[in-house]
Amino acid sequence: MPAVDQLATSLETLRLRLARTPLPGWGRSMADAALSLLPPPWRRLFRGEARRLFLARGDQALSFTASDANGDQPLGEVPLGDAELLAELHARLAASSVPAWLLLPAAAVLRRRLPLPAAAEPRLRDVLAHELDRQTPFSADQVSFQGRVVSRDAASQQIQAELLVLPRARLEAEMQALGPLAALLEGVDVVEADGRRLGLNLLPAARRETRRDPVRRLNALLAAVAAVALLGTLALTLHNRASALEALRADVEAATAEARQARLARNQLQAKVQAANFLASTRASRPTMLELLDDLTRRIPDDTAIDKLTVNDGKLVLVGQSRAAPALVGLLQDSPLLAEPALSGAVQADPRSGRDRFTLAATVRGQAPEGANDTGR
Repeated sequence: MPAVDQLATSLETLRLRLARTPLPGWGRSMADAALSLLPPPWRRLFRGEARRLFLARGDQALSFTASDANGDQPLGEVPLGDAELLAELHARLAASSVPAWLLLPAAAVLRRRLPLPAAAEPRLRDVLAHELDRQTPFSADQVSFQGRVVSRDAASQQIQAELLVLPRARLEAEMQALGPLAALLEGVDVVEADGRRLGLNLLPAARRETRRDPVRRLNALLAAVAAVALLGTLALTLHNRASALEALRADVEAATAEARQARLARNQLQAKVQAANFLASTRASRPTMLELLDDLTRRIPDDTAIDKLTVNDGKLVLVGQSRAAPALVGLLQDSPLLAEPALSGAVQADPRSGRDRFTLAATVRGQAPEGANDTGR
């Protein structure tokens, strides 16, 4: 079986299974309730113009009935023997887009009810075609037949199907009686004694007149244009949103980069400020080398010669010669710039100069340990 036939069979099976449930009835009830709230013009717009012209042949006349969403409306009768009038009606119906149907009385068709399994419903016409020889005295090429489901029994998985058979001889007689109007028929339906139509089409497919409704074609074209416009609007909206999103992302990235640069500059500025403040506070808390040299010059006596002066990591080291080296410690203890002066090592006499060679160490007040060296001679 081709894939298209398999898909069609699957869809038909699904449709039939759905038809056995209460959902279609609920849907129709809800749709009718919603449509009843609309004004009549809108209601006709949503329901559509399901117009048909039904022809029923009597003994000497042909009656016409117009049917639409509002119901049936008898139009009148035309004598069958008036060929000129039938030709004029043929011309008018040919120019109209309303489909014409022939109504036959229920006595004109042969009807049989058959119990069938529910699985036969998707292929009901094929099943009934095999039942023609047993249920009727006709063969398939002698009749036009249709079938319909009368009832369904979900418990027993059975359906009651009705076979309706119209002999082709009767159909040809009816078509001949219509004269030129027979060529315009799109279907043949059966009407019950109470006026209810069965909703079947017993006219063979090869003889059905297919008309194209210009209004329907225009509506289809307008619907296609509206769909294309809607899709274009959606696509344009999505494009605009995508463009706006990209622009927003670019702005956010630019703002983020600017914020990152500002944060980096702020951190660098804070580091420089902290370093400058540290240097300023360090320099403010310790004496300068000029102040230290001035204080030493005032306190060291003239008979003392300084060979080397070193300030390293807050430590002052003096190396020189003096006639009273131990007295230097007392002189430097009164200095506001030095603390803990003391001789380092033994004092050695120098026979050439007659003085004592000494090494004196002290701590510079307010001096924090640093890695930098300040040296003076």
